[in-house]
Amino acid sequence: MINHNASLIDPAAPGLSVIVSCYNYAAFLGAAIDSVLSQGVPIQLIVVDNGSTDESRSVLLRYDNSVIPVLLDTNLGQGGGLNAGFARATGDLVLFLDADDFLLPGAARAILENRQNGVGVYHYRMRYADEEGKLSGLHPPAELPLAEGDISQQLRFNGRYVTTVTSGLVFSRGALERVMPIPEAEFQMGADGYLVATVPLHAASASFDTEVSAYRLHARQFTRARRDFGRRSRWRMEHDLQRYEAIRSHAQRLGLPVSDRLGDRDLDHLQERLVSLTFDAAAHPVPGDKVSKLRRLARAIDTPGMNPRALLAQRVWWETVTRLPTGLRKSLLLWKIDPPSRPAWLKGFARGLRNRMGVAFR
Repeated sequence: MINHNASLIDPAAPGLSVIVSCYNYAAFLGAAIDSVLSQGVPIQLIVVDNGSTDESRSVLLRYDNSVIPVLLDTNLGQGGGLNAGFARATGDLVLFLDADDFLLPGAARAILENRQNGVGVYHYRMRYADEEGKLSGLHPPAELPLAEGDISQQLRFNGRYVTTVTSGLVFSRGALERVMPIPEAEFQMGADGYLVATVPLHAASASFDTEVSAYRLHARQFTRARRDFGRRSRWRMEHDLQRYEAIRSHAQRLGLPVSDRLGDRDLDHLQERLVSLTFDAAAHPVPGDKVSKLRRLARAIDTPGMNPRALLAQRVWWETVTRLPTGLRKSLLLWKIDPPSRPAWLKGFARGLRNRMGVAFR
């Protein structure tokens, strides 16, 4: 049981540390740094160059004394980069900003004003941005309720909850000290997955619909750059298994029980299994998996606090896509996981559905 009254705030520490870990993102790094420096409140900005081979280090060094540079000789992966940055951080609150993302105006002030005793992780909405930085929709969509309060049990029995990605997460330094360092071999990519899988076991969550950062979508993103959807889904499945192991490890330290069926109770994980089965059944790594089995498992999953219409749409989606012939199922899954592939008529239909029912096709 989390002690919600436990103070995780050090009144003597500076308010906010922002840690940017960059590997070969010279094209975006300057925008990320500028977005932090223009916030109008004091921020400790740490920029880790994770062994880049492009011009990233040159971009970083232009900022002289405005940032704390951490220059690594080799690429330690995302987990290693975040560890190196956190070792220099002194702020009471910590935000890990992806080098291809950027903060929105007023973000830091909102983050500092929302600081609370006992909270280990703050979940914020993000805006999507294209490669040029033009803003568009929300991530996660507004109808999905972000995690709030004590979500330890949900995490330990469902393996997942509604959260966001790295640049929309703010952590209490005290909570991070309980779970850092990030295991570098297991989380060379997706290191935020480790943090959101472990911190809520030690401290409460708080969520805000405030938009604090932009989530830039571009062709070089690790998961988006992979056009082999079967392989991509298998990477994500493996990442989930590593998260589940982290949950078990930290729960064991705390003497808390964990479901032995996390992968069967996690709807996003089930979708990755469905994609793997559909696009590359011969390489699918889960023995005995069948589309009908995944449909049955999905039926039993509820997302706490979800808009009833969104929940209905979720169930209709699963019932529909899992009953289609393989070719049609492949098309629907492709359109769902790769938005640029969606035909114009589907984009119009999705907009209409979102306006009428508050449901996102994402």
